Amino acid sequence: MDMYNHNIYPGDLYAKRAIKRKVELDWGTEDFEYLQKVEFHAGGALNEVRPDIIVYNAGTDILDGDPLGGLSISPQVHHLL
Repeated sequence: MDMYNHNIYPGDLYAKRAIKRKVELDWGTEDFEYLQKVEFHAGGALNEVRPDIIVYNAGTDILDGDPLGGLSISPQVHHLL
């Protein structure tokens, strides 16, 4: 599962085909929508496979004001992830 700003990532179509569950976000996606999509798609992904371990990397480019990611996730929500 990969959540990303579809306007900037991934720029490589070959890499994009390798993502099994794409969660494409728009510029400026905020806390509420982001958390809804995490919950919905993580639940769906776990119904598709039963992993022995889960690694969740929220990254830092999702934070409001980060020029790379273009999203608007507050520091408070980022710390919850």
